[in-house]
Amino acid sequence: MKVNDFKHRLWGKPFGIFSAMICMMTFLPNVSFSQSTSFPQKSITLIVPYTAGGGVDSIARLIVPLLSERLGQKVLIENKPGVSGMVGAQYVAKAAPDGYTLLAGNTTTNATNYYLTKSSGYHPIKDFVPLSLWDRGPTVLVVPANSRFQTVNDVIKELKNKPGTLNYGTSGLGSAHHLSAEVFMHLTGTSMQHVPYKGGPGVMADLIGGQLDLAFEVVPVASPFIKSGRLRALGVSSKSEIPALPGVKPIADIAVPGFQMETWQGAFAPAGTPVEITEKLGKEFAAVIQTPQIQQKMQELGLIPDYRNNNEFKEFLQADFAMWGKLVKDANIKAE
Repeated sequence: MKVNDFKHRLWGKPFGIFSAMICMMTFLPNVSFSQSTSFPQKSITLIVPYTAGGGVDSIARLIVPLLSERLGQKVLIENKPGVSGMVGAQYVAKAAPDGYTLLAGNTTTNATNYYLTKSSGYHPIKDFVPLSLWDRGPTVLVVPANSRFQTVNDVIKELKNKPGTLNYGTSGLGSAHHLSAEVFMHLTGTSMQHVPYKGGPGVMADLIGGQLDLAFEVVPVASPFIKSGRLRALGVSSKSEIPALPGVKPIADIAVPGFQMETWQGAFAPAGTPVEITEKLGKEFAAVIQTPQIQQKMQELGLIPDYRNNNEFKEFLQADFAMWGKLVKDANIKAE
């Protein structure tokens, strides 16, 4: 065999294959990067696990138009109410982890349900990836406008004299509304009857109609009825007054020292969603929350805008999850 023939066989065809492999390895990172940066390539569904018109739904509908613009694809809201938000949360937990099905979660779905239900069908930490916080806010104690209760102390006096005779409505077991009432009863040594609903609108309708005695409702849902005169606000669960409800004092200041309740809302993806996608979604949600019009609207609704995303949201969630576990234990709230 001639030397030139040997060189040709050694460096010819084999070298061509080797070169092709090198080229493929060189471009593979670019392919992965291209896929992540091209997301999304179709519409995204944001599951709201409550009825339309409730607190989570209202904020989701405030955010979605701007988010759609930033992503270049439609973000569609789908309401899947039921069982304290568990129906919708279960649906997202089992969805394909591709970034196209997301959860509009809150304190209930991704913290308290775990402690207050025997089986929620998902784990609030392990089965989701936190994308971005949206807001934090208190609840407000409301009664019908024609109620005999003028103050928080009027309610406490009635409960002391006639234990268990008053009822209160909530958006379900483990909701902010439910836990606000449970902590209130624990600190005052009283008892009431719990009437759970699928969302805030049902609570408001029956409260105004006289079927319920009172409710601890999130401010965005209760505020329109308070301002229209159909409900009376007796106090808020925050440590100070909020601009959305001027003149409504903190319950801790006027009747129940130490009573404070703050809840939150945010977005989640199913566990296993690629990190490139979750980081992009987290940053885009946060960018929307930081826009002046969204910040102003949230503050008008009595909420505190909070755009912590991805790892910062994860850290917040883990601390919040542990805090609620301690509260449920200390208040001796039993799982149902």
